[in-house]
Amino acid sequence: MTGKKSNTRNNADPVYLQIYKQILRGIQEKQWQPGEKLPSDMAFARELGINHLTLKKALNRLAAEGFLNRTRGRGTFIAGKLPVISGAAIGRRVAVIYDMVREESFHGDIFLSIYKSLGEMGLTLELLSANNSRTTQFKQIMSLFSDPDSAGCIVWSIMDMRQLENLAAAKPANYPLIFINHKPELDIQGIDFSGYDDYGSGRKLGEYIDSSGFKRCFIFQAQQFKKKITNINRLAGLQSAMSCSTEVFSGYDAGNPEKLEQFLKEIAHQKDTAVVFISDADYARVREQLSTSELTPFVFFTGVSPCCKGIQLSTRLMGENSVKILGSRRNGDDSFSITRRITGTIV
Repeated sequence: MTGKKSNTRNNADPVYLQIYKQILRGIQEKQWQPGEKLPSDMAFARELGINHLTLKKALNRLAAEGFLNRTRGRGTFIAGKLPVISGAAIGRRVAVIYDMVREESFHGDIFLSIYKSLGEMGLTLELLSANNSRTTQFKQIMSLFSDPDSAGCIVWSIMDMRQLENLAAAKPANYPLIFINHKPELDIQGIDFSGYDDYGSGRKLGEYIDSSGFKRCFIFQAQQFKKKITNINRLAGLQSAMSCSTEVFSGYDAGNPEKLEQFLKEIAHQKDTAVVFISDADYARVREQLSTSELTPFVFFTGVSPCCKGIQLSTRLMGENSVKILGSRRNGDDSFSITRRITGTIV
């Protein structure tokens, strides 16, 4: 592989995942011997024709799974003893861990869709509640890693990033650990964040607005949430689908809608104009004001009941999607890119 640029970029996987698979294949095919030192990250990245940060992500995952030893100051070496990869999981019991204290957020149709889909696979469902404790949830998952009858775990996560990173380091390479409704844009060394696809839902709404003949669209998101990756992805999806004139307004604070109200007052009588709220909380604050304007509102709904057109994502499909991904892991597919994207429905 050394000296050859990657030729796998045309598939749907993220680049770092393509590189991960390419290097893993090279290790398994003995292109390097146990204990052999790899080129430096910068040199190796140049040989592969990729960014060194992309390579670092692939190498870190291989190190976490036991294929490489990476030591600051010494470099990266092929492990002396390679881990054995099982072709498929053999357990029969799938745990669903959720927060009973906030149970209303984990809708019944998620449970039902998971239960039905697991039954079709011949697996059984085990419900575990974290009782609003991050530590309890973390310990529950850790204990499943060593349970021979555990076929995988689906989590409605309340854990922080430090705990998630610790789970990533401890997770067996072939253990299906799926998160739903939690940071879908992230993946950490083999952990799936397999809930909603924010870019896809943004594009779906953008296509609807564009096909409705609006001449202009204003998109609203609070200043302090501009860098939130969920909002970035929703915004990118929206803008990718709209051909009309668009303007993003972020000159307001989420807790103080005064500047938002003033801006809406200034544009209230513009006809053929759509306004999109990235946060339904912002929309709730100005809902009454919008009812007397010429503007047509659209919203990404999460907590507020739908009362205008927008995107509301299906919890039933979210449950089915998580089981499909779990099934692919049990069949030996170690990719954690999400290929089945749930893009929501117009309501």
